[in-house]
Amino acid sequence: MDSATSRLEARITRLRPVLLTLAEALISPALRVELDASDLVQQTLMEAHQQSEALASFDDGSFFGWLRKALRHNVLDAVKHLSTQKNNAARRVRAADIDDSFVRLEELLVADDTSPSEILQRNEQTARLLAAIQELPRNQREAVILKHLRGCSLRQLAEELGLSETATAGLLHRGRKQLVERLEHCGDA
Repeated sequence: MDSATSRLEARITRLRPVLLTLAEALISPALRVELDASDLVQQTLMEAHQQSEALASFDDGSFFGWLRKALRHNVLDAVKHLSTQKNNAARRVRAADIDDSFVRLEELLVADDTSPSEILQRNEQTARLLAAIQELPRNQREAVILKHLRGCSLRQLAEELGLSETATAGLLHRGRKQLVERLEHCGDA
């Protein structure tokens, strides 16, 4: 394996959990039975391998941006494919819902007045956060994604999870607390 291939593999290994969290945030809970976030991430990473020569010259921030866009397109294509199959779950979700989620995620990554070095630093911080979210227990991860990445209200979140608002608030609190602990631990490493 040459150095360019090994560098691509290292980037992919580091960003896989980040992309998985993004995919879970982009896919409506109503569609998760039919769309697997892991499959969409794998498809995106296979596309990165196919484009490895072109991507080799990308810095980490540009590479991450390319992966985010490719993932978004793959999710949109999968939703469109479902909608052509006359699937009830697909009819409940519009492509605009994914666009809205993606816009919220992009707002995390870039501010209007940020310099390129600040964008890179923010991308790295966001990647650490998204990777830490992926390490949370499933129910906490789902709550954090729905609340903070999809923008659901506590009531919507409770309905989606089938819990009381009090139980949902506790779940969110525990998830946030674990995130802070994980991120502080990463900072010490």
